[in-house]
Amino acid sequence: MKITFVGDIMIEPQVLKSARQADGSYNFDEVFDYARALLGEADILVGNLETPLAGEEALYTQHYYAFNAPDAYADAVKKAGFHMISTANNHTFDRGFEGAERTLRVLEEKGIGHHGSFHKGGDHPEAFYIEKDGVKVAVIAYTYGTNYPSSGRKCLAEGEYEGTVNLLRPQKETVYQVGVAQKDWVDKLFPKMRGEKRGDIKKFFGMPANTPRADDRLDKKTMAPYVAKFQADIRKAKENADLVLFYPHVGGQFNPHPGAISEYVMEKGLQAGADAILASHSHMLQKAVLNHGVPCAYSLGNFNMDPESSLILHEYLPDYGIAMHLYVEDKKIVKTTFSIMRMQRSKGSGQVCAWPVDELYKTLEGKEKQRLEQEVARIYKTVNETELQGDVIRREYELTNRFDID
Repeated sequence: MKITFVGDIMIEPQVLKSARQADGSYNFDEVFDYARALLGEADILVGNLETPLAGEEALYTQHYYAFNAPDAYADAVKKAGFHMISTANNHTFDRGFEGAERTLRVLEEKGIGHHGSFHKGGDHPEAFYIEKDGVKVAVIAYTYGTNYPSSGRKCLAEGEYEGTVNLLRPQKETVYQVGVAQKDWVDKLFPKMRGEKRGDIKKFFGMPANTPRADDRLDKKTMAPYVAKFQADIRKAKENADLVLFYPHVGGQFNPHPGAISEYVMEKGLQAGADAILASHSHMLQKAVLNHGVPCAYSLGNFNMDPESSLILHEYLPDYGIAMHLYVEDKKIVKTTFSIMRMQRSKGSGQVCAWPVDELYKTLEGKEKQRLEQEVARIYKTVNETELQGDVIRREYELTNRFDID
């Protein structure tokens, strides 16, 4: 059996714009078209839906920091073969509690499994369970936060909304230590302008538009009750399932290196007995390691983030993501591999699409092929922390990065 996880499925302005049809409806199938065959090889397919489905009246995505997708996005996710998605991420409450609730109703109507956020006053199951070929798999989704400090909505999941989202740490706490804190003249001159607009101005003048952020503000004391909860969920799920897969939304954005919070969440997930831990959120690939045989991916990167956005840091190759594959025999993970994907805009519609590199390679010539080979080798080294040997362009690469020191 093959279980596949991908990273962040985005609904940035370009994705929304390119999906709009002549009659005003939306079709997002093209987002998944080039990866459809790869995704279809999975017996169980899981991803992170980085947006609510709050309805048109709540206004669809208008900028890069607050998202909302048409229901047609869920149709495309279903058609692409996703059995389950995480709804626990920093965008869960981008359209308030009402938007988060509506998201769950839409997913349930369309038959897409979900975990990480919950109906007000409803059940809060410890995991989403999937049974395939006699193997029962539990997926547990959590998020480091919900953009609460920077959100105008200030949706606090307590009181009557207690438990409506699985949290790794207090909602009100900030998470980042900014790598370069100084504000430049564009930030000072246009303090109220949206980040992507300032980014466009900086890009025009050849200035860096963003900076890596490290999730290093670790407070073990305030995290303690949240850690206890996700560990309890993992332990309970292990009583009910053959495999427990922990899917946390955590990490320093635009940073190729894990921070203190990410490392701590991995440590505590392993202590609780998770059979694999696969994280997302950084919008950047980070290392993956077999920790005493347990697959731990610190960031799967993006599935379809716009590679032409002025906000991304191109030097770290954010237009690449991975699909992590867990091969299961006798109810145990026996091999872990990953497929490297590159995001690029479609030449026709402009849609942001994910391409497996082996498929993309067939469409390229000359210097473009060489560039892809060079970048894939860099991505492999980022993930596996070793130089790639043999054929550069492959369908899958085995995860061999081991940590077996007690």
